[in-house]
Amino acid sequence: MENMVILKIFYLIFIALLLNTAKADEVPIPEFLGETVKYKDPYRGELVLGERTPKELKFWFRTMGGGYHQCHMAGAATSKDNETYRYARVEQRNEKNLFCSLSVIVLDNSVVLIDENNQCKAISCGQRASINGAVFHRVK
Repeated sequence: MENMVILKIFYLIFIALLLNTAKADEVPIPEFLGETVKYKDPYRGELVLGERTPKELKFWFRTMGGGYHQCHMAGAATSKDNETYRYARVEQRNEKNLFCSLSVIVLDNSVVLIDENNQCKAISCGQRASINGAVFHRVK
């Protein structure tokens, strides 16, 4: 009987830690200035575009993968041309520098994300989620 109580306590602690860890990497939607444009993908992913100038685009997105694994990212991307913006970030993990290079391609009614070296996935995603090739369609 005593072993069952210990096992139940261990199980509850494990579940609490697991739930806490699952939410640790979430990036909340920032407060954008002015009007935002919202997009969705077929897998319950979301993307929000905030301020957009000829030089910069502010964004936030969440993609969904298998087993509810997710990617979250927010930032400001620099314009490469009229429709393509580039976001770059370096993060150190396990004594290695990971260089995230993300292209945000804004078309008429959709946005495409290209994770150029899959390092954005390594920085911002759960194991079964991804960014590269995600396509979001404008919400009407």
